Amino acid sequence: MSLWKITNYNKYGALRSRIIHLPEGKSFSIGKGFGKSVFVQKFKYEHNDIYPPHLYDSRDGNRYILPTWQKVDPNTTLKDINWIKPELKSKSLFQPEKEDTPNSWEFKSSSSDVTYIVSFTKKGNLKCTCPGSWRAKDRECKHIKEVKANV
Repeated sequence: MSLWKITNYNKYGALRSRIIHLPEGKSFSIGKGFGKSVFVQKFKYEHNDIYPPHLYDSRDGNRYILPTWQKVDPNTTLKDINWIKPELKSKSLFQPEKEDTPNSWEFKSSSSDVTYIVSFTKKGNLKCTCPGSWRAKDRECKHIKEVKANV
């Protein structure tokens, strides 16, 4: 089967389109009721999803493209669907949002020779090794706040 999109002007001058199916190899002819100007082109449904298209026939005779539940012509086959795969952004959970941002920051303690480190967790949150981070109500010590202000 192949799908065709027919576009023409109705008796009021408004542009309208309809989709029809024809078996492979059958010649195409325009019948009555299509008006004076008729545009005909091969047609494919577009499926924009990361999952491949599947066809589902409902009990009431309708056919849908899954998983988007797009209603299509009952004679549609998988060959009549153009699958447009979206580009997935590969974002590592271990990396910060900006590429030029370092993975960790070091801060010298103001009262001793200890160095505290602020780094990203697996979930992408910031954590600090200082005792102030677990004392604070919002779990954000002054080091985390400084990193957030500068990033």
